[in-house]
Amino acid sequence: MLKDQIISQINTLGTEELMLLYGYVELLKRRSPTVKPVSNDAHLQVREALKGLKISLSEDILAARAERL
Repeated sequence: MLKDQIISQINTLGTEELMLLYGYVELLKRRSPTVKPVSNDAHLQVREALKGLKISLSEDILAARAERL
């Protein structure tokens, strides 16, 4: 088990390393566990915004590139 492996490694640490580890644990505990993943539906919003176009976006981009050359 991962927890057992971690405890085994902790048992081999000296005082200075244990103090550092304690600091890291305290930092981890302070992190906000209530952060919810953000829904990433931006592509759906883009599709909705572009669905009324008469030409395809890729054709428009290619035409703009050709104009710059």
